[in-house]
Amino acid sequence: MKKITAALLLAGLFGAVSAQASVVEFNAAKALTTTNWSDTLSFGKFDTKLGTLTSIKFELNGTVAGSGRAESLDSTTSTVTLTLGSLLTLQRPDGSTLVVANPVFSTAYQFSAFDGGIDFGGTSGAGTGQVSSSGSNAFTSFNANDFAAFSAADGGSIGLKLRAEGASTGSGSGNLITQFNTAAAGDVKVVYEYTAAAPVPEPETYGMLLLGMGVLGLARRRANKNKAA
Repeated sequence: MKKITAALLLAGLFGAVSAQASVVEFNAAKALTTTNWSDTLSFGKFDTKLGTLTSIKFELNGTVAGSGRAESLDSTTSTVTLTLGSLLTLQRPDGSTLVVANPVFSTAYQFSAFDGGIDFGGTSGAGTGQVSSSGSNAFTSFNANDFAAFSAADGGSIGLKLRAEGASTGSGSGNLITQFNTAAAGDVKVVYEYTAAAPVPEPETYGMLLLGMGVLGLARRRANKNKAA
């Protein structure tokens, strides 16, 4: 019984100083800006003094907002689809792509044959009015090169480029006039997952550890004497 108790004590002590899985995250955002645009967002690097980095997750949430309109010049009826979109790309400092998001708003219209007026109205034209939509994507890196680029003793900062390109389209009519006015915004989160460095035990912990080892040794000696008897 004493042997089991001592073993449990030792296990508890070692468990108290074992490494723990933890996360730390940084956020940066770009407000709605007329497409096309490019900007550099700053994020904190992982502080290697915290422990051992195990993964880096990049989360990108994009928003497209604006309006579109169309006029069909066809001589027959048609179904016209207006799609407002933006392609947001988050890049490493070397220009390589980390993650892409593509927020899209889409709607369809039934148009008559051209009504004689290019006014984006009547029976052969329409507009979306002001609309918006969001889209997100994420990428988790386990790459040693990323670990090196995004880590430093005492942290520091790293800049990632975020780009937003307009990606709006109109389709469904062979003779179609379209106009789009879009802006895009991006919100980025960088999440570091790591194994925390084991803390240095306090003097009291060492004392308990020695006591547990002593109890375990005493239990073994008594067991040996009982066997000898």
